[in-house]
Amino acid sequence: MHNVMRIVAWGIVAFLYAQGLDVVLTLVRDAELNWIMMLTAIAGFNLLTAHLITKYDNTLAILSALIISCLGIIVFGVMIQPLFVGLPYWLWVFSIVSLLLFVWLMPWISAKVANSSANERSSS
Repeated sequence: MHNVMRIVAWGIVAFLYAQGLDVVLTLVRDAELNWIMMLTAIAGFNLLTAHLITKYDNTLAILSALIISCLGIIVFGVMIQPLFVGLPYWLWVFSIVSLLLFVWLMPWISAKVANSSANERSSS
């Protein structure tokens, strides 16, 4: 039963991921920014999403990130709602790969941030 609830939670988070990514892309398009800024905005959104994934699912974080990003982009963003139909495929791949990369790097990033804040407290 626990695994069924985990899969349902991944589906809900995937829907929310697709909606959030659509908001980010809409803001970038409305601001008429270039591709570099669009990639930066997607990477920032994926960094925040990776933080939430590793915070609440630390046992299968990579698998959950893969399922969330693929379900969010392909199923919810293309098949159910045409949110990402006009985007190039490499942008879909960038979104999926960057989320996986950030989830993989998140324990290292968290350790670095914790060490730097501990060093600041001990020096003052």
